[in-house]
Amino acid sequence: MNKEFIPPREASKILGVHAQTLYRYEECGLIETIRTPGGKRLYNVKDYLLKQSSVIDEKLNICYCRVSTNGQKSDLERQIKYMKERYPSYKIISDIGSGINFKRKGLREIIVLAKNNKINKVVIAYKDRLCRIGYEMIEYIINSFSDGEIIIENQINSSPEEEIVKDLLQIITVFSARVNGLRSYSHMLKNDDKIKQYKKT
Repeated sequence: MNKEFIPPREASKILGVHAQTLYRYEECGLIETIRTPGGKRLYNVKDYLLKQSSVIDEKLNICYCRVSTNGQKSDLERQIKYMKERYPSYKIISDIGSGINFKRKGLREIIVLAKNNKINKVVIAYKDRLCRIGYEMIEYIINSFSDGEIIIENQINSSPEEEIVKDLLQIITVFSARVNGLRSYSHMLKNDDKIKQYKKT
């Protein structure tokens, strides 16, 4: 028997996966498999682990920096300088935009990289630098699609009071617009002659 190939039970234990998962790996061509004369499967776990380690090496380590306005560019520069000094080999991605704006170019780049299994780590100075709301969703995307992790340097909220107020006002504005839109639509339906006529019939 080739020493590189081992039985399913042993392979499952080493990889920490269920036997059914091994079968899926085999079907997808992710792990080399042979069969004994008796028809039993044997897996080349060593080769699989080597391939996986090379995939991890190809993944990106990212430092993400953000400020809300152009008037805070000096703060953004300080964030970037700090990250470059602390993580010299990491890719720097930065944004100028609100913490509740999910159309930020840098944030979208991170999401796309995560979906393509290209992220190992994302380092942020503070949790709210990544986003003000929906942090858990971004974290879920990075964890699920890329098996990556987010590292938060400081757990205390960094944002000045003015920035928090602006973000809260933006949230209120968005929801107010939606409520007003629903009211207008409801008013339009109430005054629609065709609907009135339909209700009478």
